[in-house]
Amino acid sequence: MSAKISFDKYCATGNDFVVLDNRTNSFDPSDTKLWQKVCDRRFGIGADGVLFFNNSNKFDFEMVYLNADGGEVGMCGNGARALTTFAQKIQFDKVNFTFKTRDGVYTSSLLKNGEVKLEMVQLFDIEKVDVSDLYENKHSYFMNTGVPHSVFFVESAEAVNIKEAGAKVRYDERFEGGCNANFVEVLGEGSLKVRTYERGVEDETLACGTGAVACAFAYRKFYKEVSKVSVEVPGGLLNILFEDDKVYLCGKAAKIFSGVISIEE
Repeated sequence: MSAKISFDKYCATGNDFVVLDNRTNSFDPSDTKLWQKVCDRRFGIGADGVLFFNNSNKFDFEMVYLNADGGEVGMCGNGARALTTFAQKIQFDKVNFTFKTRDGVYTSSLLKNGEVKLEMVQLFDIEKVDVSDLYENKHSYFMNTGVPHSVFFVESAEAVNIKEAGAKVRYDERFEGGCNANFVEVLGEGSLKVRTYERGVEDETLACGTGAVACAFAYRKFYKEVSKVSVEVPGGLLNILFEDDKVYLCGKAAKIFSGVISIEE
């Protein structure tokens, strides 16, 4: 038996997603094995995760996100930016959106420069966990930005063995459900270079929006409280803005291609 799936492929600063229009509830997010196959880079479409665009009675849409391992995650910053771009293709007269996720309600806007500006509203558990012993660092930091993140400031981000160091953090017993790991090099005032090991992907990702936000918070604590932190990631550039007690993740997201795939179940 095979599942025939119409999809769009989106990229947000190198973070890539399979986007599904699920307004008719055609797809079941709980079918873990199916979505693992869809995300497989050799036998499927290939992606860091799957985004479901669902109807919402109260908001513009509902976002459901699965990592490549088929596990549901409450929030994905880059995924939310990608789905905002997808939403604008459907609701073409809108540039401002309010949407529901498993972790709460978010707002996003499409800017004239082509970037998506996403307000980050889930910011908690700041320094709740001491992670200083998990990797040699200048400074370490922990917070939850929709998903848990450990942050380590290092001399050189490129020198980090990301799979080894990231997996050590991700599977440490102090984190129920695991934790993402970010390795940060300060390039200059308000400028960072970041590499992230992401749980669910179980490898380095080209970008992690929620991780970039955690790194920006950590930079402001240990270095300087600037209003803008630019984060260089392998997939491009993200900007974190601190405006009137609000925090925004900004960056570009774009559709790569559309297609139909049959997956043997």
